[in-house]
Amino acid sequence: MKKVMLLGVFALGLSSLSAQTLSLEKDEVQFGNLKSNTVATSKMKVTNTGDKPLILKSVVGSCGCTVPEFQTTPIAPGKSTDIVIKYSTGEVKGDFNKSVTITSNDPVSSRKIFRVKGKAE
Repeated sequence: MKKVMLLGVFALGLSSLSAQTLSLEKDEVQFGNLKSNTVATSKMKVTNTGDKPLILKSVVGSCGCTVPEFQTTPIAPGKSTDIVIKYSTGEVKGDFNKSVTITSNDPVSSRKIFRVKGKAE
């Protein structure tokens, strides 16, 4: 009986090892120096380094000036997609440090945050 129970626990542990895993290309998107009243675009590469389909449930900017666009179709294991980030400087000048939060079906880390930085002149 102990062997059967031990095998069940072992099998359960192995099944949790296979999963979808969200990996970001970098920790931040750097826009550099931008003129005021402009909209700049950049990308963040997201890769599924797991072995099951990864689903991006939501991708949200920290303010109305930081607008991410993303695909809602599952990302296959080993495949990547780009999140497009549009940043609008508006009338504001100076350094900016915003964030984008990704929520996914990654069972280990369902939320990932990356920074969006630069300077409006």
